[in-house]
Amino acid sequence: MGDSTIPTISAYIITKDEEHAIGRAIGSVRWMDEVVVLDSGSADGTTDIAERMGAKVFVEPFRGFVEQKNRAMDLCTGDWMFNLDADEEMTPELAESIRKVLLAFGTSGGSEVFAAARKTWYMGKWMLHCGWYPEYRERLARRDSARWSGEMLHERLAGPGRVGRLQGDLLHRPYADLGNHLKRIDLYSGLWASREFSRGRKSRTIDLVMRPAASLLKMYVLRAGFLDGMQGFVASAMGAWYTFLKYAKLQERAKESG
Repeated sequence: MGDSTIPTISAYIITKDEEHAIGRAIGSVRWMDEVVVLDSGSADGTTDIAERMGAKVFVEPFRGFVEQKNRAMDLCTGDWMFNLDADEEMTPELAESIRKVLLAFGTSGGSEVFAAARKTWYMGKWMLHCGWYPEYRERLARRDSARWSGEMLHERLAGPGRVGRLQGDLLHRPYADLGNHLKRIDLYSGLWASREFSRGRKSRTIDLVMRPAASLLKMYVLRAGFLDGMQGFVASAMGAWYTFLKYAKLQERAKESG
């Protein structure tokens, strides 16, 4: 950043086969003092692109999302650290908000974690409802003030201090198309079902009927998905399908083990 009076900041990104997105992500945080990419064995050009863009690239086996993000933090040298997913990018407004935090809080003081609002691109539209926006995610923390914790699919950056909110958006492009969204649903519903089955959770027939319907109602009506037009309905229907698959696969696990 060029000014010794301003605390240094690192961006860190974990990757695996993200050549289609990594350039946009790194480009949005190149103003930071360093960009650390922790790759888990990409077979495409992810690491080459990252290195060409000036990132510090490390390649290590995948440990799980929580462990991998904590390891990426350990590889950073900045006074502050910001986590970015490979399919995200920072807006100029968010970058300016982070600069203000660095000036205001410096390198000492109470533990602080800051969350950014994430805005998702879906079927040619930035989603503003369905519970998808503002989707606040804890991403910025002073060194040694926070660590990643939680479980699969629900990891979060947590520390003992309060959580502040940054201005500006974190732009998120998670799905190339509907087919890609369906593949993600299939993957994540299976992970959820395996985890919940190991905990002894049961799925009943009524869960297959009522829970997807409740999910659709929540996203499309209560969270005003209808205001996002056709995209809002599709996103809500996909949410209902995800819910159905979770509980159907949980029943499947029980029958397979029985």
